[in-house]
Amino acid sequence: METQKNIQQENGLDVLKLARKVLSYWYLLALSVVIALALAFLVNRYTVPLYTMQSAVMITEPVEEGASAAAILYGAEVFQGAKGLTNETIVLKMPALALQTLQKLDFGVSYFQEGNIKLTEVYGGLSPFVVEVDSASAHIPYGVLFKVKFSDPLHYTLASENQGWQPLLTKRRFKAGEVAEVNGFVFTLRTTSSEPQDVPNELLFQVNDLKALANHYAWALEVSPYGAGASALTLKLTGPTPQKEMDFLNAHMETYRHNNLAIKNTNAVNTLRFIDEQLQQISDSLYFIESRLEEFKERNASLDLSGEGGKIAGEIQGLEQQKAGLLVNEKYYQYLRNYLKRGKEEEEIVAPAHLGISDPILNGLTGQLVELQAAISKLSKSPNKANPLVREELAAKKQQLSELKAVMLENLASIESANNIALRDLNDRINRASVSLRKLPAAERQLINIQRLYGLSEGLYVFLMEKRAEAGIAKAANTSDVTILHEAYVGGQIAPTSSKNYFVALLLGLGIPVGVILLRDLLNNRVSTAEDLKKSTTLPLLGLVGHNSRSNSYLGDLSPRSALAEAFRTVRSNLRFMTSTGTGRGKIFVITSSISGEGKTFCAKNLAYIFAISGERTLLVNADMRKPNNNTSFGINSNIGLSNYLAGHAAMEEIIHPSIQEHLHILPAGEIPPNPSELLLSKRLDYLIGELKQRYDYVILDTPPIGILSDGLELMQLADANIFMVRENYSLKNFLDNIQQQYVAGKIKNIAILFNDVNPKELNKGYGYGYGYGYYADDLEPKPWWRKLTEV
Repeated sequence: METQKNIQQENGLDVLKLARKVLSYWYLLALSVVIALALAFLVNRYTVPLYTMQSAVMITEPVEEGASAAAILYGAEVFQGAKGLTNETIVLKMPALALQTLQKLDFGVSYFQEGNIKLTEVYGGLSPFVVEVDSASAHIPYGVLFKVKFSDPLHYTLASENQGWQPLLTKRRFKAGEVAEVNGFVFTLRTTSSEPQDVPNELLFQVNDLKALANHYAWALEVSPYGAGASALTLKLTGPTPQKEMDFLNAHMETYRHNNLAIKNTNAVNTLRFIDEQLQQISDSLYFIESRLEEFKERNASLDLSGEGGKIAGEIQGLEQQKAGLLVNEKYYQYLRNYLKRGKEEEEIVAPAHLGISDPILNGLTGQLVELQAAISKLSKSPNKANPLVREELAAKKQQLSELKAVMLENLASIESANNIALRDLNDRINRASVSLRKLPAAERQLINIQRLYGLSEGLYVFLMEKRAEAGIAKAANTSDVTILHEAYVGGQIAPTSSKNYFVALLLGLGIPVGVILLRDLLNNRVSTAEDLKKSTTLPLLGLVGHNSRSNSYLGDLSPRSALAEAFRTVRSNLRFMTSTGTGRGKIFVITSSISGEGKTFCAKNLAYIFAISGERTLLVNADMRKPNNNTSFGINSNIGLSNYLAGHAAMEEIIHPSIQEHLHILPAGEIPPNPSELLLSKRLDYLIGELKQRYDYVILDTPPIGILSDGLELMQLADANIFMVRENYSLKNFLDNIQQQYVAGKIKNIAILFNDVNPKELNKGYGYGYGYGYYADDLEPKPWWRKLTEV
C-alpha cells in the first residue's frame, strides 16, 4: 500500500518534463510563430484603419440673479432651465439632432476608390467627380454602390453588383454634367478633374439615407463626462475617415449649441405669441371705442367736463386700470386650464411670471411642469428608449406629470376664485362710482362712459405691450448655455494596432502549439518516457531498446557494434545480476507483455542471440501456441514444436532444432492446438522445463500477452526472471497499473521492465550509453537533413 501511495504522489505535474517536450517541437513553434506574425502583418496591412476623433463642450450653469439684462430690468432671470449632464448626453445622442447636423453637411453621397484589397472612402473634394441627387426622384437607391468608369472626360458608364440595378445600367452611356435618369433615379454627375479617366483605381459612389445615417451617428457617438467635476462633456467618434468625422463633430457641436439656445428662447417665443393674440383682440376694441370717442367729440366740440365729472371720471379710470390687469390674469388662467386639459406635452407652456402673475405656488408648479415635460421629451427621443430601465423611468415621469397636472388644476381653481372675487369687488366699486354719473348732464355722462371704456381698453393694451417688450428684451438677452471648449481633433489610430496585433500573434503563435502539445500530453494514456514508467510502477527497469529504423531487426544481420546490439548486451548483463544466485542449473527467462505488438518476439530473438554469441548454451522457446512465430531467420522450417510435445505427439529430441547461430537452439510453437491453456497445465511441461534447465544455460520463453490471455501468467510462475515488455507510445498506462497490482499482491515475482522502441532523443538524456554520439556504427549512417533538424 505504501508503494502504491508513493506512485500516486509522483503523478503530479512535471514542469521540466513538459518543458522538454515542448522544446523538442521547437521547429513547430517556430513555424507557428512565423505564420502568426505573417497573418498579423496582413491584418495590419489590409485592415481599414479606424481613428478616434474627440471634442468637448461645456454646459454653463444658470447665471446668478442680476447677471443678465432681464435680471437687471425685472429683478430675476426670466427664462431659466435646469441643466443635467445626463439629460444633455441624451440630447447629444438624439437621432433628430444628428439629422439636423447632417442636413448642414454634404454627406448625402459618399465616394470611394477600390484598391487591391480594400475599399477606401474619398472625402473632402478629393473625388474626381461629384453626384447631385434630385430629392424628388421617384426611386433613390440608398446604400447601393455604383462603379463609375470614364471613357473620356465627358462620358462615363455605370455598373453595380446589385442584381436589381445592374440590368438597368447595361449598355448605357452617360454624359457628365447632364441630368440622367435610371428607373426613377434622377441625378447629375459632374467632373472636378480634367482627366478623370486617368485615375488608376476604380471609382464608386453611394447615395446615403440621411435618416439611417443619423441613426448610425447617434449610435456611434460616445458622450462622457469631461472629468474633474467639470460641467462639460467629451464627444468621441470612431471612423475610417478622420476629416469626415471631425467635420461631423464640429457641426454637431454647433447644432447642439443652437438647439440649446432655441430651447431657451421657446418660452419667450410662446409668451410673445400669446401676447400678440390678446393684443389683436384688444386693438380691435380699442380702435372701435377710439372711433366712437372721436365722433362724440366732433358732435360736442364745446363740451368740457365739470370738476365733479372730472373727479368721477378719474376715479373710474383708476379702477378700470386695475380691472385690466385682473382681466389679463383671467385670460391666462383660462389658457392654462385649457393647456392642462389638452394633455399635449410637446407644446411649450407660457410661464405665469412672464405676464406679471407673481403667485409663488403657481410659478413653482409651472416650473416643475416644464422640467418634467423636458425630461419626458428627451427620454421619448432617446436612442435607448427600448431599454427596460429607460422605459420604466419614462413611465414614472409620465405618472408624475399626471399627478402634477391634477395638483395644478386644483391650485388654479383657488387662484381663479380669488381673481373673480377681486374682479367682483372692482365691478362693485365701478358701479358705485357710476351712480354719481346720473347727477351729471346726459352729454357729460355719455362722454365719461365712452372715456371709461376707452381707458379700460387702452390700459389692457398698454399692459400687454409692456409685457411684450419685457419678453422681447429677455429673448434678446438670452445666450446659449453651451460653450465649445475645443474643436474636434484626431485622438489616434485605434485599429489596427500594429504592436498589439504582433504581440497577440506572437502569443497565439506560441500558445496554440504549446497548448496542443500539452493537451496531447495530458490526454495521452500511453507510456511515452521512462518517467512515465517510474510514475506508474515500482518494477525495476531492465533496460532500454532504442528505435530501429532499419528494415531488418535481427542482430545477426547487423553490426556487432550497433547501438541495438549494445542495448541487448546491457539487458543480458542486468539479467545475470537478477539471477546471480541459484543452484547452478539453467535459468528460465519469460518474456511477455500486455498486448500484442509490444516487441516480445523481437526482444526474445535478439536476447537469445546475444546470450548465444557469448558462448552460453541458449534455447529460444516459442511458447505462444496460438500465434506461432516464423523462425526462418534462424534457419528453422519445421512445424513440429511445443504443442506437439505437450500433446504427446512428439519426443523432446524432435521439437528442439539447432539454428544457424552456434550455441543457439530453437523450440518452435508447433501446430496450433484447440486447447493451449490446458496443455500448459500438463505435467509434461514441468518435465520439459526440468530437462531444459539441465541441458541449457539459458532458456528464453516467448509467451502470449498476459493482458489478453492467462497462458503467460502460468509460465511466469516457472521463470527465474520475468521480462515485461513496454513499447514507447504504444503500451497503455492502465496495463502498467494492472501488472503493478499483481506484483504488489505477490502473484508475480522477480519481474523487470524492458522498455522497447525508445526514441533516440530520450536515450541521449542519460537512459542509455552512447546513443546519438557517433560511437556505434549505426550512429554513423547519414541522415536526411530534416531528421537532423528535428533531432537537434
